[in-house]
Amino acid sequence: MNVSADQPVPVPGLTGDQAQRWAAVQPADDARVLVGDSPERDAVVAGLRALAGYLAANPAVPIPPYGWDVLVHAQGTDSEQFSQVDLVSEIMGERPADQRATTGHHHVERSFGPVTYRFAGIAGHRMARHQAWASYADSVVPDEAPAEPARLAAAAFPAGPAAAVPVPGQPQGSRLAGSRRAARGMAS
Repeated sequence: MNVSADQPVPVPGLTGDQAQRWAAVQPADDARVLVGDSPERDAVVAGLRALAGYLAANPAVPIPPYGWDVLVHAQGTDSEQFSQVDLVSEIMGERPADQRATTGHHHVERSFGPVTYRFAGIAGHRMARHQAWASYADSVVPDEAPAEPARLAAAAFPAGPAAAVPVPGQPQGSRLAGSRRAARGMAS
């Protein structure tokens, strides 16, 4: 539903004042955040219900053990985003978490058991920093697939014939035995 600051359209769940405030802080070209009745919003809510029904009916389908976060990002300038978060916190009846000074984030959330809905605004300077960091993601590519821990341990701490390779300048015998003698002050 498009709401303009000049003529706020009644939005189910919002007071007239809230609808007007939402229109004032919502970028005019933004359709990525859905408020009010719309076929797109109805489809998302129906999809969430269908997912819950499917998972309940199919307990063999794996899910994360600690739940999910549903994250909705505010859009617009820093001021618009943070005003949207404040308004959504009012609508939800929850207090926003204002972390703008430390992380550049301002969000409100409500948990439904292990599932959390979060509406967040992120300062432009923080997003720019994140995007710069993420731009290096493909710059370093490993030569081989990551090794499993057992193979890494075997390579770092060889056993058997590989462990008995003589160390130049050390008398024959176990490297471990030689190191124990040295630790006790006994020369080989």
